[in-house]
Amino acid sequence: SLPRVIVRTLSRELILRTPNEETFAVLSYAGAEPVMIDRKLVPVELPVEARGKFYRLQPPGRGAIEGSADAILNGVFRLLGAWMSEDSRETPMLHAAVVSFDGARLAFLGDKGFGKTTLMLRLIEEGGTVEGDEHLVVMPGGAVTRPRRLHVKESSLPLVPALADAIRASPSTMDWMGSRVFACVPSLRGGRWEIAEQPIDHLIFTEPNFGGASILSSISPDAAFARMIETAFMPSQGRGRAAALLRTLCATARAWRLQLGRLDQAVWHLRKIRDLGECPTSTRGLVMSEKRIDDLLRKVPVSRRGAIKTLLAAGFAVPVVASFPMDGRFEIDKALAQATNGSSS
Repeated sequence: SLPRVIVRTLSRELILRTPNEETFAVLSYAGAEPVMIDRKLVPVELPVEARGKFYRLQPPGRGAIEGSADAILNGVFRLLGAWMSEDSRETPMLHAAVVSFDGARLAFLGDKGFGKTTLMLRLIEEGGTVEGDEHLVVMPGGAVTRPRRLHVKESSLPLVPALADAIRASPSTMDWMGSRVFACVPSLRGGRWEIAEQPIDHLIFTEPNFGGASILSSISPDAAFARMIETAFMPSQGRGRAAALLRTLCATARAWRLQLGRLDQAVWHLRKIRDLGECPTSTRGLVMSEKRIDDLLRKVPVSRRGAIKTLLAAGFAVPVVASFPMDGRFEIDKALAQATNGSSS
């Protein structure tokens, strides 16, 4: 049988059947086979056809991808990006790395080049269980990581010597600057790579401080939401609902600012987080019955009742609703919070 590469998303299992070992080696860079807990994936079989020195891939319902093996690889990543947009068309998405460390689930938010992947590798050395380092989709029941291998620059290997051999054995490609980049499974030290929708315990907004100290400081839920709303990938529809999801996440997880410098100091700070206990804000007991919703809505302006009732009926615990003025900025309507406290709006 032809060698195949498996690439899983939040809703599909892409099966790439390659015509030869060379193409298999190139497309393995995109391979991602985590155990997707409680998710049913639709299989999509895609044979890669050899056409002389070039190749052709025909995704269902889309234009053909043709060219060299590297061109097919780039086309696969574009296809995965399109499917990712479909999977999260009604939910917000964050650029974040996710790891379970010392009994807590941590989400590190920050742009590319901020050091998230290198920190994930160091946390793997320290016994952490990494889910991914690219995208996090926020949902009513928690958040789920988009399946993708860790993309590790060769220049990072001296920082994680215990993992260097396993990283070098992973599929790789060259970036536009001529540097080698490896695609590593998060389960580099054994065990299973698993992805599941679960709550986030700590939000850690990461900023680079390369060559300096690592400094961790707490920030308020309001400050966390303000940071998050500026960088989140918002869906094209249902933006009020998406904003409420982000607000709920900021209220039910502790939030931190990490100036990321020395990795050993960062690990020390992250171990201290566990001593602080759970976030004082809990969603337990806040999902309301229809009668309770109707009672509260009598104290809310008529113009806001429809949106607020929709959010509460959907199970959102945080009593806020996003509104959208003409300039497109997000504002938080506190009318429901006032109603919850028994005051008139």
